[in-house]
Amino acid sequence: MYKKLFCRSILLISGGASILLAEPSVYGYRDSSTPTYDNNSYSHGRTPAKVVITQNRDNIVRLKRRIAELEERVDGLSSLVEGLSITINELQAPGRLQPASSGSSNTDNTALLKELGAMIDQINENYVSKEELQKILKSKGSYKVPVTSKKKSVPKEESLSEKSNAKLYSEGVRLFNKKRYNEAKKRFTITDTKGYKPAASNYYLGEIAYYTKKYDDAIFYFKKSAGLYDQASYIDTLLLHTGISLEKTGDKAQAKAFYENIIENYAGKKSAKIARERLKKL
Repeated sequence: MYKKLFCRSILLISGGASILLAEPSVYGYRDSSTPTYDNNSYSHGRTPAKVVITQNRDNIVRLKRRIAELEERVDGLSSLVEGLSITINELQAPGRLQPASSGSSNTDNTALLKELGAMIDQINENYVSKEELQKILKSKGSYKVPVTSKKKSVPKEESLSEKSNAKLYSEGVRLFNKKRYNEAKKRFTITDTKGYKPAASNYYLGEIAYYTKKYDDAIFYFKKSAGLYDQASYIDTLLLHTGISLEKTGDKAQAKAFYENIIENYAGKKSAKIARERLKKL
């Protein structure tokens, strides 16, 4: 009996020991059934959690990089498609389809089309249709040319009699220089009549007659001017033109006397040179 109890106790003790040995020790002792691992893997072939997390993180980074590359390619393709669409729309627009030619002619045609387009727009803005014109005519009863503007009233020119002698004289000189001899003669006649610078007024009247080939009148005005004032700056020209006028009227003897007088008294001047040349031809 004691033998049986002893054997049973041994069995219980050995069974309990086996149970105890089957559980991991809190002090670090492990049974052979307890899985062991090194830095890379468990002894039973399982991957540790830290390694799995690291691998997943690397995979996520690679996927994100790939997604970014694909997005860039998609954006590039979208831009290409938009550019092609714009080109197709431009080519399909009216007036854009033209036979192939040189680049310069295409540029010229494009500029011409733009110019024509602007002209058409302007015509459309100002265009009045036939129906609209008929309505206007019916509403008005008859067509009348619209009066766009009235003639501007030109201020009446101040009459010569209202002008001062000084103004008449200055206007006469200006008109004479512009060879408007008729207008100049009117003013010098008035200044001569009124006694304003009579010598100069008669000189200009003589010059007007000389250049209009009225030589008898020229001789008359020149003699009158020289009798009033023979020290004027223009006296040598007056004498020369008097001599030429005498020559033109056939009085060569008097013309010769005037030429000789000019050569003697106004040597060095242009009038003396001309007088000498004309004297040789007499």
